[in-house]
Amino acid sequence: MERRFFKKYKRIGDGKSHTNNHLGKKISKPSVSESTHTYKDLASNLVTSLVEWQRSGRKVVTSEQWTKRLTICRGCEFWSEVYNTKIARCKKCGCSSGKLLLATSSCPLNPPKWNKEI
Repeated sequence: MERRFFKKYKRIGDGKSHTNNHLGKKISKPSVSESTHTYKDLASNLVTSLVEWQRSGRKVVTSEQWTKRLTICRGCEFWSEVYNTKIARCKKCGCSSGKLLLATSSCPLNPPKWNKEI
């Protein structure tokens, strides 16, 4: 199994790239506009947001504020939702929709589309 698997897929760090998957279809590379966040970046963003949230007393937004933030994010070009899995995240900062609940969070764009008051 292992030998056959690595004929079709590249080993991590071997530098070889393969253009076909196991069904013989072309594998598309992510576009430049898509996020290239590493797990380290995601963890750093999460820790920063949670520390700020903890220091503020763990305040969360109201249902109306969350709905307004979500509506703004859904209209943004950096928002990505996978409808069959109900997973959503911002391609700019890499955070999921859970960050929208934190009263201390704001949009990562400059200028932000929503801030702590919304």
